[in-house]
Amino acid sequence: MIFKRRERPTFLRRMQSFLWPEKGFARGWRYMRHRIERINDTPTNVAIGCSIGAFVSFTPLFGLHFVAAALVAKMLRVNIIAALFGTAVGNPLTFPFIAAGSMSLGTFVMGRARSLDHADGEGVIAAFVDIWRLLYDGTRSALGIAEPGAVSWATASRSLAEFGEEVMVPYAIGGLIFGIPVTVAIFHIVRSTIAAYQKRRIEKLAKRRKERRASKKTETGAV
Repeated sequence: MIFKRRERPTFLRRMQSFLWPEKGFARGWRYMRHRIERINDTPTNVAIGCSIGAFVSFTPLFGLHFVAAALVAKMLRVNIIAALFGTAVGNPLTFPFIAAGSMSLGTFVMGRARSLDHADGEGVIAAFVDIWRLLYDGTRSALGIAEPGAVSWATASRSLAEFGEEVMVPYAIGGLIFGIPVTVAIFHIVRSTIAAYQKRRIEKLAKRRKERRASKKTETGAV
């Protein structure tokens, strides 16, 4: 093929492009808005879908935001594609702030002293990475395919219980409180944007049809 890449990018290169696009996030946001506007659905359904994706981004379901957004959108019978686009609210630039804010608010609401290990967004994300690694190693141990000296499933289970109490619960509470106003704002912004776009598109198509009819009348009269 003429336009096929000569060298296929490596996995690390693709991950780097996903986390930090070569042409910046601004172009990505413009492209995303263009794609959302062109979704063939009602403004309300698209707006609800985007809101679902945005809300899910505030939950402590790292690695599962796409799946959760799609499932909720399917249950509510709204646009799934819009829900997937909505998860872009949680991205490499915003996740540290979302994580830190959710943990701070959640621990405050629960009346707990915040752990120094989770004092910032990077600490929270690192905690999620660690627990996923422990679960992976524990699962391998339970299946009998881990290397000698690897973390046992019992140890991984205890760590998961502590993680749930110290991180997941306060994060979920804080994320819920932060996510609600963001979700409501995105719903109104997206619905008004989609409605305005569809109205302009309908008017533009109507104008083209009118021009075609006028052109045909002119050609008929000339003949």
